[in-house]
Amino acid sequence: MYHMTVYSENGEVLIDQAVEAATDAAAKQEAHRLLQEKGYETKPHRVFHRTGRLVMFKPHQFDTKTGKATI
Repeated sequence: MYHMTVYSENGEVLIDQAVEAATDAAAKQEAHRLLQEKGYETKPHRVFHRTGRLVMFKPHQFDTKTGKATI
């Protein structure tokens, strides 16, 4: 069992749901499919195994001059 969370640039949770998969590779593939389906490929996101192991991660992007998230 895996879990995926997707955030907006301001930290709002856009998706917070379980991802059914038997392996890390299958979880990544399913997560990519869900991200594409919703149009969230560029949004910050994470996918992790129920044991807490991080499987996939895209951090927020920040402007180093302003300290604010960029789109």
